[in-house]
Amino acid sequence: MVIACIEKKNEEERNLNLPFRLGSVEDRCWAFLRESGEIVLFEWKTYEIDANGAKVIIPGLENIQRSSINKNTFTFTFKNYIGKSRLIIEDSHGKRREFPLIVLSEKFGKIALEYWGVIDLNKIEDIKEREKAVEKLIERFNILCQTLTDDITRISSQLNFSIKSPTAFTVEESDEPMNELFAYHYLRSNKERIIEAFETVLRKIKRKLVVEEEWLRPDEVDETTPETLLSIVQHPEYLAPAGEGVLIAEYLNGYGPTKVLSFQKYESFDTPENRFAKYFLGLLVEWGERVVRTFGSKVEAEINSVKELLEELDFIKSDGIWEDVGEMTLFPYTSQTLLKGDGYRDLLKLYREFTVYVPFFGELQKAIENKDIAKLYEYWCFFKLVEELGEILENPEFHITLTPEGSLSQGINAYVKFKGGWKLYYNREFHSKSYSVPVRPDFSLVKGEEIIGVFDAKFKVDIVPYSEFADKDKEMETRPTLETWAKLEDIYKMHTYRDALNAEFAIVLYPGDRSVFFDKINKKCIGDLKECEGKFELNMLLDKEKAKLEGIGYLSLKP
Repeated sequence: MVIACIEKKNEEERNLNLPFRLGSVEDRCWAFLRESGEIVLFEWKTYEIDANGAKVIIPGLENIQRSSINKNTFTFTFKNYIGKSRLIIEDSHGKRREFPLIVLSEKFGKIALEYWGVIDLNKIEDIKEREKAVEKLIERFNILCQTLTDDITRISSQLNFSIKSPTAFTVEESDEPMNELFAYHYLRSNKERIIEAFETVLRKIKRKLVVEEEWLRPDEVDETTPETLLSIVQHPEYLAPAGEGVLIAEYLNGYGPTKVLSFQKYESFDTPENRFAKYFLGLLVEWGERVVRTFGSKVEAEINSVKELLEELDFIKSDGIWEDVGEMTLFPYTSQTLLKGDGYRDLLKLYREFTVYVPFFGELQKAIENKDIAKLYEYWCFFKLVEELGEILENPEFHITLTPEGSLSQGINAYVKFKGGWKLYYNREFHSKSYSVPVRPDFSLVKGEEIIGVFDAKFKVDIVPYSEFADKDKEMETRPTLETWAKLEDIYKMHTYRDALNAEFAIVLYPGDRSVFFDKINKKCIGDLKECEGKFELNMLLDKEKAKLEGIGYLSLKP
């Protein structure tokens, strides 16, 4: 539980064993220290920290300002960020100490009041009660992170997945895939390719001729070479008195060789290409086991494909051929066998696809590790949108195509393809399609070459301003609630996207209560506002052939 409020004016702070003084510039306490050592802060709150002359560093935060009055005092604010971070204190000798941070939102408490029964922090005067409320928020924060992560796994596990990298170029490789989610998709989607490649290698496995020097008795030698004859005269220690009838003794003063140098020739499987195949085989088995441990209880039906692949790989690994193959120490990039040989070239392509840096999954892994709510919500919205669009457009398939540099080319090649030529792109930047400056919506829906609609995920909401919207919803004057609206600035942004890209519609996706669409053609609104008609849902926007509505709006998507 939270054990102390860190307040710059609090005399008890000297007992918190922190090498700095930290507190909100407001009168209330908005900084807390947990028993685990984590410091809890809130977004949009300005904090003041005095580290006694030490340097203050918060990775990713650029607005740390030094006070003009006290050079040892700094102020900083987290803006539009909920998740984990770090506070680094660096002394004059360069020695660093790190302190884990959890950044929450004040609005978390307000929204939680309706859904979770958490007390509004603004209304709590007692410090101890505020600490209890903060711990409750952390509990719900962790639940939300886990819910988003589990849902991303669940939805994505139902998609066909393919990743393609160029074969004529070297792409940027990492030591291992970005995370288990990527490995899960890769293994289940490439099961047949992997098995076929290894089976081809075993059928047509490359050997090399090995010639080894060996000292043998003369009667054991199969072939006499000039080197054999030279070894007799150059190594007198192997000469001994010979009996009668030994022909060679006539030329060696009665002596004959007890051992001569011979060359044994045999074929070996220990080639650089086979070492690579063995290494990749072990890598796939290792990551397959990690995937089963991570997702086995979450996507049991879909994980069977990975389990079946593991069984096949274990069987391939049990082949005695691999016992003669050593460990890979140098990657055989220039090997013509690896580049062109049957089975080997397929393994090389699979390896490149497996170890390439994929920003889509890299950023997702960072969001999961940092519990970055806004980024997790963006990924969750993408997969949730894919799930719901799949019911309308059918046959969703997830594709990632890499550029020669190993990047995603600004998101243009990360997309889900549906039946009938529909594609939903993730973070695609549009240059030629925009008649002004380039724009990059979170998700863009395209049919053929035509941009049909765009979606932007926003994990931020406005508490309904009663006075401003009372004329639109008279009921709120007499029975106000904590229902939430998409931020007005994001609604304005949808006008920008739609205008710049000439799209049919532009939609804000947000974790609020109301869904409203403003129909440009019929000059009316559809949705939850008092004067609107009916109910606005995603399936009203389009069908298999085309968009059915033109305009802008906001759509409730809540985990």
